[in-house]
Amino acid sequence: MLKSLKNSAMFSNSIYSIAGQASFLVSNFLLFIVLLKEFPQEAVGVWALFITVISIVDSMRQGLIQNGLTRLLIQKADEEAQQAGSGLTINFSVIILSAILLYFGAGVLANLWDAPALVELFKQSWKPLVSLGTIQMMNILCFAKNKFKLYARLNLIYMVTFLTIMVTVWYTGNLSFNAILNGQLLAVIPPVLYMLFKHPIAIAMPKMAIIKELLGFGKYIAGTNLLSLLFNKADVLMIAYFLDPISLALFHFASRIIQYIELPLTALSQVIYPRLAASYHANGVSQLKKEYGRSILTLLALIIPGVMVIDIFNTYIINILSSADYLSSSQLIIILSIGCLFKPWGRVFGLTLDAIGKPKVNFQMLAFSLLVNIAMNAWLIPQYGVTGAAIATTSSIILTILLGQIRIKKYVDISPLS
Repeated sequence: MLKSLKNSAMFSNSIYSIAGQASFLVSNFLLFIVLLKEFPQEAVGVWALFITVISIVDSMRQGLIQNGLTRLLIQKADEEAQQAGSGLTINFSVIILSAILLYFGAGVLANLWDAPALVELFKQSWKPLVSLGTIQMMNILCFAKNKFKLYARLNLIYMVTFLTIMVTVWYTGNLSFNAILNGQLLAVIPPVLYMLFKHPIAIAMPKMAIIKELLGFGKYIAGTNLLSLLFNKADVLMIAYFLDPISLALFHFASRIIQYIELPLTALSQVIYPRLAASYHANGVSQLKKEYGRSILTLLALIIPGVMVIDIFNTYIINILSSADYLSSSQLIIILSIGCLFKPWGRVFGLTLDAIGKPKVNFQMLAFSLLVNIAMNAWLIPQYGVTGAAIATTSSIILTILLGQIRIKKYVDISPLS
């Protein structure tokens, strides 16, 4: 009976987690379609480069607090208010510092990729950083307190608000990059108000000891996130350097399609990590092994159908979402989708190392993976263009994940294929 209740709770939490993640991604997906339909390919390429840099910076901020704060809230629930206050302090301090650096470094980055339009975008980088940092901080607090239903509601409110703003902007003929950034910022206000007045979470003055503990644990997570994003975006940055904005737009289209297929990886990671951490904390390696295997099988079951759909119907998908100008992305989608089939092992591997307090090992593995990816991109892009970038990324994913599954046995005696 107890086991049935646990499985039921995991199922409902997974549904709410996917619903919340889907709500957030739907807003980005519809924005993606608007960009493809209303902006020229060169402009889409510039936007892809801007969002790539924002994603890299934001991933470091998220890494500093997400898993560390979740872990603390599970293990030391009596200090919840101080932990939340300390997490908020780190969160917005990093946002302010990042926005200042991007503002003054806008010209340098624009010159690096020979894209003058990036200057104005980077000067407004504080808008997406505040938007992402605020909604993700609320998400962390929801996950740590097992409030997955609230998480889904907050993201749904964000989606409805953002889409309402975008429809209004499009209808009035004022669609621009500036309008999009303003829309993302304004859309955060309703979910924040909903959480403050309907489901307030205790927040107290930060404690230096907690801040140091979060930063001590989070520095490896932040580094890992940075390496992970650089790994995933190395192809984008190197395409921007070696090729042109149109090539970048084609690759951005393919990688976006893959991102939506990988929704279960992103959504269920928020459910899987607390379960791995709690299993290891309470029952040690024996229960962790079960959670490890169950998590991989769950992710595989959700990933495989999506990969089959995009591989079979990718040309139809391209025509529906964009235009014939993006048909060259078809081959890229197929190559990148192969890597999707290996990512469940990689994702659970990383979460497990964090859960048992070994984030440094995960960091080392990603550092190796990044070097392999950069080397392969530098070799294949000049020879095969964007197709070379797709081959390099997929090959690097497979190689790193296979090595990771061998290495994890050293720490928790898990047999990944068992």
